[in-house]
Amino acid sequence: MPTTPKPAHLNPPKQGRSQRTLERIVAASLELLATEGPAGLTVHAVVEKAESSVGSFYARFNGKDDLLDYLGERVWADAAARWNEALVSRDWGALTLPQIVEGSVVLLIDAQRSRSAYLKALDWATGRQTDAYETFRSELLTGLSEILLVHAASIDHHDPQLAVRLGLRAVLGVIDAESRAVEDRLSREALVGECRTLLLGYLMSRDGPRSPTDGVEYFDVWG
Repeated sequence: MPTTPKPAHLNPPKQGRSQRTLERIVAASLELLATEGPAGLTVHAVVEKAESSVGSFYARFNGKDDLLDYLGERVWADAAARWNEALVSRDWGALTLPQIVEGSVVLLIDAQRSRSAYLKALDWATGRQTDAYETFRSELLTGLSEILLVHAASIDHHDPQLAVRLGLRAVLGVIDAESRAVEDRLSREALVGECRTLLLGYLMSRDGPRSPTDGVEYFDVWG
């Protein structure tokens, strides 16, 4: 179970019932951020959705800004805790490279689709200098790289570490592009399949280093 952070802008609950009230406020706030955006996150809307009271809200937070700061820390702490737990929860060497590739693709797609809405809304609302969602994905990439490189011997690319780094970023590019697609957006199942094929094809390509084509200019985009 992730450890709930207790930053200075939260008045920590002292009893179980108070903790449950805090959890309802957090859940209601994240739902409002995901569906209504920062503008829809008002104290009144939060306490109504949480079936709580304004007094209960101010017993924990001094105002909306404190709530936003806490949510930013809470979401990141919970996500990081779950990811770190997943990293140490199994023997990754017991899985094949294709199995790990598929699991990596599914994780990146689900992280983008299910969590980005309120994480990005939090960054916008609090004016943070760093994007919490991008920080979270950076942690995912680091962990996934480590897992994939457990099977470095199965990677046919001449530089397994480079292949893993670029392959994962190529998959992220596809995922991000599809998330912005307005028409003909791929289903989750189709996106998983195509990204799996992309990443596996790159990691298991037997082609060696490719020399650049010298002296050929196909087009000048600045001309």
